[in-house]
Amino acid sequence: MANKNSNLKISVIVPCYNQSHFLDECIDSLIAQTYSNWECILVNDGSTDGTEQKCLDWQQKDTRIKYLKKTNGGLSSARNAGLNYVTGNYIQFLDCDDFLMPQKFTLSIESLRDDDEVAVVITDFLLFEQKKKISKPPHCILESNCFNQEAILKEWDKRFTIPIHCALFPHQIIKKHRFDEELKAKEDWIFWLQVYEHPLRTVFIPTPLVFYRINDAGLTRNDAIMHENQMIAISKLANVIKDKELYHSFLSYNTQFYLNEIFALKKEILRQKEKRKLSYKFKKIAKLIGLK
Repeated sequence: MANKNSNLKISVIVPCYNQSHFLDECIDSLIAQTYSNWECILVNDGSTDGTEQKCLDWQQKDTRIKYLKKTNGGLSSARNAGLNYVTGNYIQFLDCDDFLMPQKFTLSIESLRDDDEVAVVITDFLLFEQKKKISKPPHCILESNCFNQEAILKEWDKRFTIPIHCALFPHQIIKKHRFDEELKAKEDWIFWLQVYEHPLRTVFIPTPLVFYRINDAGLTRNDAIMHENQMIAISKLANVIKDKELYHSFLSYNTQFYLNEIFALKKEILRQKEKRKLSYKFKKIAKLIGLK
């Protein structure tokens, strides 16, 4: 590459929690990158399997790889911990069970203009089915009109979601934000809303350059957790969406949808015979959208 962007450094944050069996494939996909100016921060989030030894082994093999150990705090906590140690111009989030195509960094950096100071680069993705070891089409179609706060607010989980590892985020933007550590799901939704708080130039590469692993044991397979965190995330929107007209139009438009979410959560709790009631936050969001 002849332009000045070849000097840009990419910081990769890889949270690791009891998934050491995926870690080699994840890091191999970094080693295979055709763009070499990167660093990787492996964040061991209190794993009890062989994660630590694998991380230490990789740190010995490649000086670009750094190891950070912390007590267990969840995915958002691990990502935030990694953000405290990055030195790059751009940030790549990569969960340890996912992996990248070799051209991901090269094509992303080459897509930036020489005069770009702050721009997000987003690529398309494929699903990877663990049991069959095959790739599958993505669960949604990403398009340029997805990458703004209004679309992310109103159409997330309906028309599209954006896997976090599809993006290269400019450090200048990311340093202002952190993942919400209270959330065990939907944290990406809130994070994307924060990133697009203001209009932001986005480069979309409609080529699948990342793999999102389908993991049957993942949080997204637990309906109770997903419904619960959906409601917690909604209760936080008033502080995230600065455009109050947009915020209220979203609540008004989605009243029936979130009424269904509340009943779905209540049903799931009863199904699992959990002896607890809807939390104050669920009641609060119900009140916000005019249900009580």
